[in-house]
Amino acid sequence: MKRRDVLAAAGAAATFSALPWLPAANPRSCDSVRVGDDEIEDLREAISNLDALDQRFGGDLLWRGAQYTLHYIDDLLDRAVFTEPIGNELRAISGSLTTSIGWYCYDAGRTLDASNLWERALNSALLSEDEPLAVRTLSVMARQAVDLGKPRNAVRFAKIAQNHIGSWAPARVHSLLAVREAQGYAAMGDTTSTNEAILKAWRAFELGGAEHDPQWTQFLNEAELVCLEGMCRSDLGEHKKAVDLLSRSAQLQDTAHDRNRGMCLVRLSGAALSAGDLDQSIDAAEESVRMIGGGMTSRRNKQVLLGIASGLHHYDDPRARNTIERITQHAA
Repeated sequence: MKRRDVLAAAGAAATFSALPWLPAANPRSCDSVRVGDDEIEDLREAISNLDALDQRFGGDLLWRGAQYTLHYIDDLLDRAVFTEPIGNELRAISGSLTTSIGWYCYDAGRTLDASNLWERALNSALLSEDEPLAVRTLSVMARQAVDLGKPRNAVRFAKIAQNHIGSWAPARVHSLLAVREAQGYAAMGDTTSTNEAILKAWRAFELGGAEHDPQWTQFLNEAELVCLEGMCRSDLGEHKKAVDLLSRSAQLQDTAHDRNRGMCLVRLSGAALSAGDLDQSIDAAEESVRMIGGGMTSRRNKQVLLGIASGLHHYDDPRARNTIERITQHAA
């Protein structure tokens, strides 16, 4: 196993080793477990740590261990001893973790697994009338739909999610759904609708964060919103605008969101290549390769990077050839 894989795997293991009451035995071991507020807090903290690892390193080495934990939580719901309020908390945690694992699978290139998990999470959200979970799940489904070449579904999912927004939803939620809608329109080539949705996203974002912002919106900082707008511009063929936005985003993003910065860099590399700036394309690709060497495991980022390598094959340039070799070594 490579050093970067060891780092990410160790982080995932450390997350769940912090749950001493979580046995590694068969499901019948749940029969003697009593779940209370302390155990709920432990689970929430562990899942929060997993999401932080995903933001930093990507989901490729997280989904397996997280699935084991999801199965165990389901066993707790079937066999453990708890009060009705604690049972409701466990069901909410199960739904949230299901959506998170779907995202880890999506980031790991496991498209079908992601879709199946999100279908389960969405069904759970609708049955329990958990609107925040429904909105979160639909937002990631919209993101995946763009990658699957189904932009109309992306817009549809974003609009359905907006119908589930109630008084609980702060401005960050509105901003996230607007930019998901914009990504769908951009992939459809609808410039007018993209511009309207991006404007809506920025207006909501500029209202600022709130103490009750859901954790799943906290990745949407200024750097990320600039990046997502840049990706929209690239999809619309506005490559110079995309380069400016993606360059700015890469400079703004912090190390806690390295996976997102990695995606920004590979999209910058592609936009620069389309704009005819070979040097900037190579520089961005090389920086992304260095991030992979430092522990970033996102298969999504690697797949986009391999596409950049294909584009660089058209250039008879020693730097391009060297970058192709490095991409192949680290991302294949």
